[in-house]
Amino acid sequence: MPLTYKFKKEKLEDGSYVSRPRILITLKGSKASIDIPALIDCGADTSVIPNKIAKAIGLSTQGEKTKIYTYLESTDVVRSKASFIFIGRAMRESVTLDNIPVLIDTSDRDDGEQEIILGVDGIFDNFDITFKKSKNKIIFKRVLKVDYR
Repeated sequence: MPLTYKFKKEKLEDGSYVSRPRILITLKGSKASIDIPALIDCGADTSVIPNKIAKAIGLSTQGEKTKIYTYLESTDVVRSKASFIFIGRAMRESVTLDNIPVLIDTSDRDDGEQEIILGVDGIFDNFDITFKKSKNKIIFKRVLKVDYR
């Protein structure tokens, strides 16, 4: 059964509003779990987790260090793995994905810009994701994992 979500209406600094594909997930680590909103980003190759959240739930930050590049900046990150639980709106259905590749943003910025980003690797491989903006719906349909090697 598919998991269905709604776009979230958010106010911008200029007072206007935008609807974004942000969904509630549970992020699990070795120490704890946290229910947190995450932005679905089909332009991000890998999911990104802020350092403070990664530390709080017990994700390993001892992986390979690298950089990611965005529109106007770069960020130092560490490769790691995490478990995500996708919770359906009815709260009766959920899908757990374990050992999903993630990048942990090692900066400890406190500017409110850090958020969970759900990227393609490991997430889009496990779901067919349909965005129906005109109907205010995001539909996650579980698929059998296919190895394209």
